[in-house]
Amino acid sequence: MICRGGEAMVARDNKEDSSAQAYLDHLLQNGAQEGDSGEPMELPPWYDETLFRKGQSYMKKYRFIIVAGMFYGLVAVLAIPSILRVLICTRQSSTCLTAFRRYVRTTLHTNAWYDYPPTPNSKFWISLRAVRKAHSKSSRACSKLGAGRITQKDLALTQFGFIGYATLGAPRAQLYDEEFLESTSHMYRVIGYLLGIKDEYNLCGKNWKETKQRLDIVMRQVYEPALENTSEDFEQMVKALVEGMWHLNSTLTVGSVMYFTKRLNYVKGYEYYDFDNRPGSTIDPKQKLYYYDLGWYDRFLVTYGLFIVTYLHKYAIVRWYLNMRIWLNDVIFYYLPYLAIWSFGIKNSYVRIFKKDGGENDFDFHLKED
Repeated sequence: MICRGGEAMVARDNKEDSSAQAYLDHLLQNGAQEGDSGEPMELPPWYDETLFRKGQSYMKKYRFIIVAGMFYGLVAVLAIPSILRVLICTRQSSTCLTAFRRYVRTTLHTNAWYDYPPTPNSKFWISLRAVRKAHSKSSRACSKLGAGRITQKDLALTQFGFIGYATLGAPRAQLYDEEFLESTSHMYRVIGYLLGIKDEYNLCGKNWKETKQRLDIVMRQVYEPALENTSEDFEQMVKALVEGMWHLNSTLTVGSVMYFTKRLNYVKGYEYYDFDNRPGSTIDPKQKLYYYDLGWYDRFLVTYGLFIVTYLHKYAIVRWYLNMRIWLNDVIFYYLPYLAIWSFGIKNSYVRIFKKDGGENDFDFHLKED
């Protein structure tokens, strides 16, 4: 016998699930047919300055979790065929050098979104304007070359790469800060809007509760199957990305990066702890565990990394140390990227997104037809 309170809870859960499913169906069907929203770059009417600035402030407190989640999210994005086709077309990530420069630019742009106020002519604004302009340019060019254009679906799925693992994965790092989740959700809802995502397709909803439902269903129904069945192009892109980013973090390896990414997405066989199984899922005792296919160094990186994040990140002194390492790494690669200089030369190693006069630097494209 189910009490009325229980029936009400089940009904509410079903309604929430159906709402998230309706969002995803709309995104995959109609969102795949529409490009940039065409809206001018103006703050949306639902913008909450206090909540937005609070979201920005969490970079200081949770820098390691935010940056790590974003990195593995951007790896996962490569598993989305329509996004991968555009990246292949623009040749932005197909070699060690181009991947290095692209992801350094991404890091610098993301830092600008956290460091500067969302006001016209600020570096926050200039950065977003440059990114939106680059999306428009590459979308038109790739469409002409038959690789497809950048759609609302692609923008929203890329949005997942920036916010998905850092928020949905927070409890696995024993991070239960609801204010962080709420403000980060609002922050990326605003950023998505300014980058041309329509409200109806924005992965970030009106509050964290709605955002969480959307993120979860996108992870389960889009990213999980995509990462279970990756292509050769995906493997090559990830290899180029890791080899490029090794010049910023020499502990990166293809094996460990693949493992961390698939584990974050609950892909079968990439469980390390018992709680790595999706809640409510059936555990197959015969499931192959891919951890044992890794080399000894990759296994060390996985074991060490998961222990630090799972059991020690909750302590302020450990967070300070991890955050400081990320910050110091940013400083080094901005002013003296010595490993990159050794591999790519001085000119290719220094990446700047702003000109000396404060304007944006244009993106360099090397289209497939060139």
